[in-house]
Amino acid sequence: MPRKRPKNSSPLQKLEQLHRILSNHARSLLPLPTLLCLFTLPLNGSTPSIGLPITRNYSIEEIGASRGPQLNFDRLGRLAVISSGSYIVLNDNSWIDLAVHHSSILPILELAVDDQGNAYFGALASWGVAKYTKDGRLRPTSIRPADYPTWINSTNFTEIVLTPTGVLFAGTNGAVHLDSATGNQSFYEISVATAFILDSKVYLSSGSYGTVRLDLQTGETESVNSLIAVYETAELGDGTLVAVTTTNRLVLFDGDKFTYPDFGFSERHTGSISCLESLPDGGFAVAIDGEGLFLFNGNGQCEMALTTTNYRRIFDLAVRDSGILWLSRESSVEKLLYNNPISVVDHRSDVVIGWPQVVQQGSRNLIASNGKLYQMELSDGLWHYRFEEVEELPPTGAWAIATNADHLLIGNSVGVYAQEGETFAPILEDFDANRLFLQEHDVCIVVGSNEIAALRWDGSSWSECAPRISGVGFPSVTHQTEQALWAELGLDRVARIWLESNELHHQVIDQFPWDEPVWVNIGILDQYVVLSGAHNQRVYLDKATALPMPPPPIEKALARAPETILRVSEDENGIVWGTHPNGVLTFHKNGEDYRIDSDSLANIRDQYPVITLLNGRHAWISTESALYHVDQDFMPLEVPPRQPFLVSIVDGKTGEELYSAIKQSQQISELPYAQNHLVFRYFSGGYTPLQNPTYEFSMQKGSQSWKVHSEAPLLTLPSLEEGNYHLQALLIDGSGPIGEPIITTFTIAPPWYRSLAAYILYWSAGLLSCVSLAAAGFRRAKRKHEDLEKLVDQRTEELRDTMQKLTEEARNSATLAERNRLAGEIHDSLQQGLSGLALQLDATLKHDNLGPNLRNRLSVARRMVSFTRQEVQQAVWDLESPLLQDESLAEALRNIAQLLGASSAKLRVETSGDQREIPSRTKHHILRIAQEVITNAIRHSEARQITVSLTFSDTIVTLTVSDDGQGFDTSEVFAEGLGHFGLRGLRARADKIDGSLEIHSELGQGTTISIEVPLLNEAENNHQNHE
Repeated sequence: MPRKRPKNSSPLQKLEQLHRILSNHARSLLPLPTLLCLFTLPLNGSTPSIGLPITRNYSIEEIGASRGPQLNFDRLGRLAVISSGSYIVLNDNSWIDLAVHHSSILPILELAVDDQGNAYFGALASWGVAKYTKDGRLRPTSIRPADYPTWINSTNFTEIVLTPTGVLFAGTNGAVHLDSATGNQSFYEISVATAFILDSKVYLSSGSYGTVRLDLQTGETESVNSLIAVYETAELGDGTLVAVTTTNRLVLFDGDKFTYPDFGFSERHTGSISCLESLPDGGFAVAIDGEGLFLFNGNGQCEMALTTTNYRRIFDLAVRDSGILWLSRESSVEKLLYNNPISVVDHRSDVVIGWPQVVQQGSRNLIASNGKLYQMELSDGLWHYRFEEVEELPPTGAWAIATNADHLLIGNSVGVYAQEGETFAPILEDFDANRLFLQEHDVCIVVGSNEIAALRWDGSSWSECAPRISGVGFPSVTHQTEQALWAELGLDRVARIWLESNELHHQVIDQFPWDEPVWVNIGILDQYVVLSGAHNQRVYLDKATALPMPPPPIEKALARAPETILRVSEDENGIVWGTHPNGVLTFHKNGEDYRIDSDSLANIRDQYPVITLLNGRHAWISTESALYHVDQDFMPLEVPPRQPFLVSIVDGKTGEELYSAIKQSQQISELPYAQNHLVFRYFSGGYTPLQNPTYEFSMQKGSQSWKVHSEAPLLTLPSLEEGNYHLQALLIDGSGPIGEPIITTFTIAPPWYRSLAAYILYWSAGLLSCVSLAAAGFRRAKRKHEDLEKLVDQRTEELRDTMQKLTEEARNSATLAERNRLAGEIHDSLQQGLSGLALQLDATLKHDNLGPNLRNRLSVARRMVSFTRQEVQQAVWDLESPLLQDESLAEALRNIAQLLGASSAKLRVETSGDQREIPSRTKHHILRIAQEVITNAIRHSEARQITVSLTFSDTIVTLTVSDDGQGFDTSEVFAEGLGHFGLRGLRARADKIDGSLEIHSELGQGTTISIEVPLLNEAENNHQNHE
């Protein structure tokens, strides 16, 4: 970290400072010329630059800053942009504003970080310490005392100098020194253009008093030079610094005196010096308004001069890493690679790039690009080469070019032209010239798609010297040897074209040892022509004869290159230049092997480049839309080892920083489960490569592991499970790992409910629960066993009852079947016989010749037969009851009513009460009683309406049959035995089932007969059914 930042924070503050300097300059002893002057730089042995350096721009919109921001570095070495109160750092490819923004906080104008990581800020009328909050933001905290001097109110503290004993905050009206040990502050009311430190001593400078040395212990100042005042300084090392005086001159200062070194300037009018910055590898950089940016080495020689318009207004410079200079411009921040062998030629150099071809004519290079021709000339100040477009070209432009010391030929779609003075004259017309090749000093081969011609210079003019031959197709890329021109034609096609004995020849090669057709690239190595396919497959041919040759020793190095080598060229120093699909690398002889340098030219990242080596000095790398220049004798870049480091770990749920490299907090070891959502931010450690680095993150947890690649330096790990984690971050590129990885190990503790104490509690509770459950289970099992025993007894009893019922039902079913059989037999035999006998007796009694005695005897016999028949019929009815099979008593009554209701009488069956189970014997007699009563009512009472009611109660079932028939006298009926069986039969049946029969009837009033039968319990029912 630089120990001071002598920068103005904005153009307005710069103008304010210069106005004060110039207003006080009248008291200076140095005369002020009408215009500020600066010395012009000679080369002093340095080499003028070609093209512009490799750069990368970040717009202020991308950064989130205002125009012309100030540049700095934080304690991690990240570029910091200070603008409008923001402190924005570049973390690889991400811009992060670390400042806390609030209306109560004054915008930061300057910020510096000491070796212990403490951050100090300066603002309008305020200064103090910038502290980091829990979420990693910078919050300025003013340390201005309550009784501060009044001059503070109008002072912008834009400079912070880290002194041996504390921090000096300086502004235009004075300075404040903070003693780090005691916290005491000292105030110095003195005009300050700049404050700086050299050899641990503090200096102040202003146009009103020159330059003084400030004693921080006593507060006294000692004059060093009252005539020289400076406003920009840059340390050079060895106790010396370079400074810009108020007269706009560069001087050296050793702590005691100023000297004007002989930089070789010649006096000239120019703009003012806006920025001055020392370079870590020696020398300094200076920006001059309206002129450009100039970089000097330690010997005072100008190594680079950038005078294009985009470098003529620079607000600030910053440097930390060797070879990288940061510029603040009005609308962007630029990363500039100096001391880099690569420069680029593009529109900023006034060259329109489109398939450029570069040739050399004498000491100058010529570029044919996009139909235009440019020649390279030294600038007026001898700082760099500029490119001037050649005028007076043919109307269709220059698309092919060939040159030597005496001739310059160009070709296009209508012919070939030779330069004659300031113009070009046609030498071959009506010819589509795609490429030109000077095979000899005075012989040019003209290659077209359809035909090939040869021209010879006879000392005064060009003319064709051989018969034309047919073309081989469009020569996309051509390569020259001393004997022939080689052309890349497409997939599996190359051609060799040459002139021999005044005859043109071509040889097309289209047979290769690989399977799939690929574009064949051509390279030239010593006596070899190298034809390259895909996947490092190559064919080596003799350059003179085009015959196959065994691979040279470099083949092993080409095969192990990190990229597939497509085209190769060897320069005069034996360095082999190789192109790959995305850039260029070099091979340097190292004993019997070659050392591969893939770093020095790594910033060329264009597809399928072509190399042109000229004059043992210039290497031009071209593609369709890019042109790079490299000095062939460049010193290989020493890329410092890189290792990413962990910037912070943030709780993704709360935003709290758990670890911060800036705050130098302790690495995390174990985190509670509530913080299992982590965000890791890394920094690659520098900005050496132009491209953003690629990270390879790999994490392991036990036997589980995963790996991911990302261009973002941010890794989010949500919902981590408990356990031990091993996280590794590694930088990689196309050739593999870069540097060493950084490893972070941490542990996510289990949630409280899965902690050791919780498990002990769970075990204890589980054990207690098991004991309780076992006891409860034993009791429950015992109760269940007892219940099961009761249930078994109950089920056994029920099974016994069920078996008994089944047995009774089977017995009853068998008895009923046997009764039905006997009834059928009696009905078909005995009853029929008695019926026949009764009919015979009736017929006999009708004879008139019967005597009284005989007739009486026959009448007695007739009555005996009738009685016997009634008894048999009664027996049959007692046996037979088919209506009760599978039916309840109520349903059986309805069936009888349906069977007997076909007469003129209307029958209705009613039931009431909850139907209960009735023994089958009881149901049989009740059914027969109902059947007999209904039959008697139909046959004898001439009833029109018969109602049968069946009523159930808890202990009694009652059958009531009522009709509206003629009725009868009950005493007379009993005496004469009327009815089918007679009422005596009804009473007999009622007695069999313990029922009580009641008969109510009067002549002409109908009849009501009811029987009440008691309901028995289940055991009695079973017994009665058995009977």
